[in-house]
Amino acid sequence: MNFKKLLINQIAKWMIGSQPLVISRAAELEPTRILVICYDAIGDFILSLPAIDGIMNKYPTARIDLVCSQRNEVLAASVQGIDQCHVITLNDTLLPLSMWRKIRQLRQRQYDVVINMFDEPDDIAMAKMLSLANGRLLSLPLRFKSLQQQKLLPLFNEKATLAPSRPTQDHFVYRMLSVVGEQSGAAVTIPSPYNAKLDTSGYGRYMLVNLTGSQVGNSMADEQINGILAQLPVYPGVSYLVFSKRPLACQRQDMTALFPDTILDAAKIIKDAQGVISTDTSIIHISSSFGVPTLVLMSNESWRDAFIPLSGRNIILRSTTDNLSALSPVEISRQVDALMAL
Repeated sequence: MNFKKLLINQIAKWMIGSQPLVISRAAELEPTRILVICYDAIGDFILSLPAIDGIMNKYPTARIDLVCSQRNEVLAASVQGIDQCHVITLNDTLLPLSMWRKIRQLRQRQYDVVINMFDEPDDIAMAKMLSLANGRLLSLPLRFKSLQQQKLLPLFNEKATLAPSRPTQDHFVYRMLSVVGEQSGAAVTIPSPYNAKLDTSGYGRYMLVNLTGSQVGNSMADEQINGILAQLPVYPGVSYLVFSKRPLACQRQDMTALFPDTILDAAKIIKDAQGVISTDTSIIHISSSFGVPTLVLMSNESWRDAFIPLSGRNIILRSTTDNLSALSPVEISRQVDALMAL
């Protein structure tokens, strides 16, 4: 263990040890102020919207704040019914100092209950959560991340109330919903926030293509992307918009590269598309939340099963390996034809 990790672990251990024990029945009382701790990735945040909606429905008179990541701040602030959003980086960091001032300020607000949906924290994230809650943390049972990163998990479990409900299905959405208890009949998809003022009429009828994700596992190499773009079917009156920060190597009259300024702009472009072709989790779940026909391109890694859209008009095309490079441009084109028929 290097010095940084040792320092973080020791600070986390001290912080967790200094937190009060669970305040009995705090999570069962009718709260008036709630703080909800969310996942940091955009796709995961979209998949958490049903659980956030469930919390608002369960406590209709409560004021609800969110803890979110910087990349989710714009989305989180656009969720109807949310009072305030607070940016705090949870995992693997002691800086900046302003983060600790924010944690202290939120702790002093004395929320009636702090609900944690981020179930893959490391030790310092656990410490921050407990510090925010001051004995009133209701948390999903934490999932195993690694022994090295979660040495303090037993101590965390002594200081938090763990949600007693269990997911009805092994899927991310149902895991998040379990924090509010009963899951039968709950909405499994909530439309993503978007920039309603963005006018997409100038693009005409279009298909949206996004073949680059936030991870290596859901991104394609340039050569593969160019091969796929070159073979996409031609449809009269329909163009392709490709999310790309660079000019396209594939030159087609019916194809345009663009990159939206914000995730809310991206969501509006997705919402107005005839169909979406994507490898990226956030794009896929924003699209399916609007019911836009979506071709989901993904590897055969089993853990990705928990992130397959639960609703919408979707076609799932999976690689035969754990790498997207095994996907054939010809097969993708066939599935695009099928997508247009949905």
